[in-house]
Amino acid sequence: MQSMNVKTHDNEVLESFPNHLWRDIVVNTKEISSGKKKEARSGMRLIYGIHGSPFGKCLIGICEEVICHMSFFRTDPKTHLEEFRKVWPNPKNRRDDEKTAEVLRKLLFSPGRRPPEILLLGTRFQLKVWEKLMQVREGETLSYSELAESAGVPTAVRAVSNAVAGNPIAYLVPCHRIIGKAGDLHGYRWGLDVKRAILEYEGVNLVSR
Repeated sequence: MQSMNVKTHDNEVLESFPNHLWRDIVVNTKEISSGKKKEARSGMRLIYGIHGSPFGKCLIGICEEVICHMSFFRTDPKTHLEEFRKVWPNPKNRRDDEKTAEVLRKLLFSPGRRPPEILLLGTRFQLKVWEKLMQVREGETLSYSELAESAGVPTAVRAVSNAVAGNPIAYLVPCHRIIGKAGDLHGYRWGLDVKRAILEYEGVNLVSR
């Protein structure tokens, strides 16, 4: 595994992600109905920040030091922030790059650190699919149909695909590891260039894809 750099600004590198990060993540889940998602997110107060990464800019949203949102973008940050605010509409959410960098240092890099925590809000079906996503290891990929079979719903490939697309925490919940049956890359909400960059970073051979 290569080290992953997180930057507070373009020229300031925090440190590299520790090895075996995937094994250390603490996953918290909260089941909500599809009609209650906006209400649930509106009730959460997030601190968010934008940092550099090997895959472009990374927007991270944290609630009480628990990561609730992570996304990548290589386009206009204004547009990406507008999309973020639609998903997390609490007007008391505030941007604080220094605070999010501090939290990331404490969670990921401090000696004797406690494992980083994430919070997933979703329907029962989404949570089931995201749980299976967390079991796809670095360097591996699955097709959407294979993921559906793993989740116990082999005939619900389209619904599984929609759940994958609705993943709110990029990279840490590795929806980038789900590809087409023929090995083609498609269906990544943060851009196929980002998906390709992450998979190559993880050592997946994409020469023929």
